[in-house]
Amino acid sequence: MRNRVPDPRDRRRWRRRLPALALVWAVVAALAVVPIGLGTVPEARAASSKTVPGPKIWLPKPDGTGSYGAEGSITVSQTQSLSDQVLQVSWSGFTPSVSRYGGPATSVQPGSDGVLYPVRIYQCRGTDPKVTDCYGSTLYGGDPALGFDQKRPAEGKTAPDLPSNMAIAVTGADGSGTAAIEVWSSKLSPSLGCDATHPCSIVVEPNYGGDPLDLYQMRDGSPDCNEHMIDNDGFYYSASDVVLDRYENWLTEAHAGEMCAWNNHIAIPISFAATPDDCNMQNPDVVASGLEMAGRAMKQWITGLCLGQSPLSVQYTSGGGEPQARDSFLAGTRVDVGLTALPDRDTPRRPYVYSPLASTGISVAYLVDDPTTGRQIRDMRLNARLVAKMLTQSYRSPGTRVMPSVDGNPTCVFSDPEFLQLNPLSAASGLHWPGCSSGPEQSLPIVLGTATDLTYQLTTWIANDPDAARFLEGERDQWGTRVNSHYLRPDFQGFPIDQLVRQDDSGVAPNPGEELPEHLKHWKQYEWNPLQTGLSQVLRYLQQGQVTGRLPTPETDGSHKAIGPQPVGQRTLFAILDSGQAKAYSLPEASLQNAAGTFVSPNLTGFQAAVADMPVDATTGTQLLPYGQPDTAYSRDQRAYPLTLVQYAMVPTGKVPAAKAASIGRFLKTVTDTGQLYGPEPGRLPEGFLALTKDQRAQAQDALLHVTAQDGKLPGNQKAPAEPGGEQPGGDPGTPGDPGTTPAGGSDGGTGVTGTAGGTGSTGGDTTPVTAGGTGGGTGGLGTTSGSGGTGSTGSTGTGTGTTGAPAATTPGQPTAKPTASPTAGPLAAAPVAAGTPVPDRSGGARLLLPIALIAGLVLLVGGPAALFLGGTAAGARVTGALRGGWTRLRGRF
Repeated sequence: MRNRVPDPRDRRRWRRRLPALALVWAVVAALAVVPIGLGTVPEARAASSKTVPGPKIWLPKPDGTGSYGAEGSITVSQTQSLSDQVLQVSWSGFTPSVSRYGGPATSVQPGSDGVLYPVRIYQCRGTDPKVTDCYGSTLYGGDPALGFDQKRPAEGKTAPDLPSNMAIAVTGADGSGTAAIEVWSSKLSPSLGCDATHPCSIVVEPNYGGDPLDLYQMRDGSPDCNEHMIDNDGFYYSASDVVLDRYENWLTEAHAGEMCAWNNHIAIPISFAATPDDCNMQNPDVVASGLEMAGRAMKQWITGLCLGQSPLSVQYTSGGGEPQARDSFLAGTRVDVGLTALPDRDTPRRPYVYSPLASTGISVAYLVDDPTTGRQIRDMRLNARLVAKMLTQSYRSPGTRVMPSVDGNPTCVFSDPEFLQLNPLSAASGLHWPGCSSGPEQSLPIVLGTATDLTYQLTTWIANDPDAARFLEGERDQWGTRVNSHYLRPDFQGFPIDQLVRQDDSGVAPNPGEELPEHLKHWKQYEWNPLQTGLSQVLRYLQQGQVTGRLPTPETDGSHKAIGPQPVGQRTLFAILDSGQAKAYSLPEASLQNAAGTFVSPNLTGFQAAVADMPVDATTGTQLLPYGQPDTAYSRDQRAYPLTLVQYAMVPTGKVPAAKAASIGRFLKTVTDTGQLYGPEPGRLPEGFLALTKDQRAQAQDALLHVTAQDGKLPGNQKAPAEPGGEQPGGDPGTPGDPGTTPAGGSDGGTGVTGTAGGTGSTGGDTTPVTAGGTGGGTGGLGTTSGSGGTGSTGSTGTGTGTTGAPAATTPGQPTAKPTASPTAGPLAAAPVAAGTPVPDRSGGARLLLPIALIAGLVLLVGGPAALFLGGTAAGARVTGALRGGWTRLRGRF
């Protein structure tokens, strides 16, 4: 082969073209950093996927012999900064899996003898693990020194923390395959102990056959992994998973069936990120509660704060649901920051404002497998009416018995004509939807049963969809399906609700003269049970293939057993989750129909469009999608994901000690600044969340100022209630002074921010109303830009000086009546926008994106080739020289 010697002229030609190339790439680079939507903070993800060589491929021959060929390849989707999540493992260059009858294999179950050459994937302790270090393996928890020369560990020891997360999959005819494996930190699996200081590994182990157990008793129990005559012998099938799971050495009783497969294993090291468990939370600087949907983001933010150069400890709990968290914050009971998606619309019980933290979505996640091939289906469309059918138990059980509450309805969502119309499967796809032989309990969604903003927003979306609303009122759909009669008024209050509760405990209708057993009288009582612990339990049920239904037929003691988990390849599961959890666990998420009639996935693009469509509620300063309102930006937007939510922190602006206010301010500043960079590391924003828009960041910065100043600011345009003797007119409230030492002792008034009068002094430190003038009334605050000082609230007249502006409002007192916790007290949607009224433009710099892109494209289209021509050809050189000469002569004249 001849090597070409580079021509020096080529180097000169490219040197002349370098300026032009630099221009082109500069424009490309400029376009790369232009915001693609409303989340304007650039993404900063850690690229930690890893590809390593795999084992040598086994090339079997029909006579039972074979040989090893080239090495394969293995890729793990993420290997650093891991948390409790799902990883994707893929491989190529492996022996294709086949059925024991010779045909291709599409799926496999643990312990099966029907598929040859399957692949196991484990999470293991350490970076150079033994089989006894791999969770769910045949010898996990055994003596590492004995290796395969030991009996099977005691029952339950191979999966002591949770059911096994071992994944098993097939390799396609082209030698490639993929599998998802859930990995656990030490919090979920103490026995694995994987954390920021204890790395672990993913082990990929193909079974290429061999005889690890002397199965035909010809070698006195000695293994021979080069003996492949029994790989597909019609009896033992040593190239299948059965030899790993079921058999033991006939002579020593050692559970060594995995020995030959282990010879092929490859370990890929993985490392976990720090978590709040690595922080000292004994005396937290800030206590936050609420919004479990924000959980993954909060955990990363908290860890970044506590492990930073100047540590700040933030204790976070979901607080039993957002309504309870809001109430705890407003009551001032041990909650410094309340996390919420819905605003409180009652009279403020304390001074506070809302600061946006990020946006996310509510996802309808699913694990549904093709019953024919076992392949997972990852594309699904749902509308509000279909979700309403599932949440109202509107599917009937199979069989010929009449079930009055749902008589005539389909038996599950997969036989619903509406679902099949939205989700047609062509013959070319090779996929099939599952049947409904087991009844609706196999596909009713796993949901949270406690009060939460997630449920309220979900059911608000349903209630404002015209088709779903008519269905919920009792109108049949065009195929004849009607809502479960137990979900009609007056038995049921209707949507929206903030808590999902099973309404139908009825059963089948008796035949004439028949006395039904109790379980038939209450058949639907057992099909669906909303969970009470939290979204983490919803996720755990989904990951384990566990529905919430129970077997209707009672045991001898009268109890009803839980329905067993659905194995991989036979799943028909749905769950309502936040998008952060769904993304972390690589769950398929349904595309939902929005107000414009299009189906949109819960991704950054859908979130960005939805946030741009959200009006700002003038009363609270918060944003929600305007469901049910005609002629709005949202009603016309085909890109908006309909279950998008902005996550807010309720932060105090008064009556908080200076040190506590400073800590809350630090939390807010960090989260809304560097906490908006995407990534899995501590302090970053995880996948499934949208960074703040320009306007939201401005609102967060404004909230930070009020928290730091403790100036008594209230949400939106709300004003403090009038003090005794009349309300002071005007604008922003002054900063309250320190409370007096006695009930009669007044505090100093705050500094008026924009008013002609400073803020008024508050009453004494005790919350008991002062009935007589205090001996030491508050001193009027100082107006910052004009006017006179305010007056003491109940004591002597305050004094002050200043120059012009609107007067400051008074500091709010505590109301005596406690707000109702009824879901109806919350908003159905954002503040109404009149038909035809344009929604305020909140897109910031994003509205310039299209013109910028068009201009840049024109520069690339025209300037790129022109620049290459000018810098790389003789004609171009002459034009450039003429231009340069003209420019020189022009400069000489001046």
